[in-house]
Amino acid sequence: MSSVKLLEDRIANLEKQVYGPSRTINVDDPAPPNAVIDRLLDVNSLISSALSGREKPNAIIKRLPELNGYLDPVSEDIEMPTSAKVQLLLTMESEIMENHKLLTKMQELVPVLESERIKDVPEFNSVFNKLSLSYLKAYEDSEELSAHVHDLLSKYNSVISSISESLITLDAAITAAEIAAMPKKQMED
Repeated sequence: MSSVKLLEDRIANLEKQVYGPSRTINVDDPAPPNAVIDRLLDVNSLISSALSGREKPNAIIKRLPELNGYLDPVSEDIEMPTSAKVQLLLTMESEIMENHKLLTKMQELVPVLESERIKDVPEFNSVFNKLSLSYLKAYEDSEELSAHVHDLLSKYNSVISSISESLITLDAAITAAEIAAMPKKQMED
């Protein structure tokens, strides 16, 4: 099969996909009123007029190939010498070993993660939410009770301080009264 025939078949296939199997387009047929090329030209002129006189978008459009190159995962075709690669691996050795230990530990724990108890966790989410709300309510109640107890203790302390001051004053008055009531010894001449 010649390449021209192959190309014609591919175009016919594409036309069937675009226009449907019942209608095929011939070379002599007039172009459709909304040809794709016309639309592309209209869009290009709209974009050009929108970007004219704007420096930042134009600068970005000029750098699009470079930016697309950064998105390519194999864009870094930098050849490192073997000694630099070895040095890089040696500096990262402790981190690599730590990651290896963590991965080994994770592989050991995989059966635990696949247990039925862990798989049922989403089902118990509503129960957990209810428990959290009840705990929050109990916490708020305990905070309120704690504030009330603190208030009572401060009042108790002020009452005890007042009683202590009264007792000290009373003791001083009794001591002064006892001293005044004692008979005074007469002085010998």
